[in-house]
Amino acid sequence: MENIRIQLPKKLYNKIEADVTELYIMLDLVPPLKPGEIARKLGFVVHKLSKLGCTIDEVCVAVGVNKTRNEGLSFFSPDIDTYVIVVNDVDIKNKERQDFTIMHEIGHIRMGHKVDSMLAEMIANYYAAYAFAPSVLIYDYQCEDFGMLIEVFNISEESAYYSFDRFVKWCSISGYKPYEIKLRKHIRAKRNC
Repeated sequence: MENIRIQLPKKLYNKIEADVTELYIMLDLVPPLKPGEIARKLGFVVHKLSKLGCTIDEVCVAVGVNKTRNEGLSFFSPDIDTYVIVVNDVDIKNKERQDFTIMHEIGHIRMGHKVDSMLAEMIANYYAAYAFAPSVLIYDYQCEDFGMLIEVFNISEESAYYSFDRFVKWCSISGYKPYEIKLRKHIRAKRNC
């Protein structure tokens, strides 16, 4: 059986990409991203599971979150009036994967997800992947293959592969979207500082 990748509606891709652009500008970001710092700049709290002394399932039960994956989770804590992101650094030793998980959880929060679902996971995955390597920046940084993406954007091989595939498709579309123009201007200004 052929592996079929489910596509999000185009409107959702645009919403995600526009929000990522807003994040870059609002927090004055440039690649490579540091998701832990981004979360803190947004006022979120990030915890590594190893420091909490419990399992990811125990955290889920304690905060009333139903998770299908064990890489991390996020929830709003009324006690501290902000979002908390928990990264499972016990089972996931790879730093790039931990960073992707933090960005994935930021995506859940920024997109307003209230429940865990297949659609929410797809959106958060795309959010994280796009945040690390927006197509317009892959172009501006003149990345010619996914190996260059790993080097320039400090992402995993898997993430680079999918980002480069997205970039190749993006290259076949003529014209920039308004948020892509804003992102290019922001990054060019930062690079010329």
